[in-house]
Parts: sequence; C-alpha cells; structure tokens
Amino acid sequence: MDIIRKPKQEGRYRDRDIDCQEALEKSFRAISRIATENMREAAGGTLSPAMIAIAKQAVAAGWGFEEAEVALSELAQNILDEYGD
Repeated sequence: MDIIRKPKQEGRYRDRDIDCQEALEKSFRAISRIATENMREAAGGTLSPAMIAIAKQAVAAGWGFEEAEVALSELAQNILDEYGD
C-alpha cells in the first residue's frame, strides 16, 4: 500500500479537503481497480473494508477519519462522473 501524505499543517486550513483527496487518491485508485463495486459503494457513502483500511491509514498520517471517509466518497463520485458510470 502507498504511503499517505500528512496534512500540510495541523487543524483546519483552506483546501484541506482537497489535500486529503489528493493524499488518498493513489491508494483509492489501486483498491478501486481490484473491485469496481468498492468505488460504487464508496460513491454512495458506504466504505468497503479495504476503503476503511485506507481511511485508517489516513488517520495515522494525521487526517481525521471522517474527512478521509468524505474524501474517498468524493474521489469515487468524481471518477464515476468522469467515466459516465
């Protein structure tokens, strides 16, 4: 699994949500290639065990669990929108 980048700084800051998405994107794409249903579930707000593992890695890197969940869900929706699924 890829190393997840830490937030640029502690606490809230402008575009922290985008930074979180970028930090999780590589791991997210690797998991979503393994099982497309992971992506569809994440877009709907339900994270698979593999996605929860990514969220927990994000917490270890300094992100909040909830913001990691939201970032993963938004990444999934963005990819589905991009490919018209």
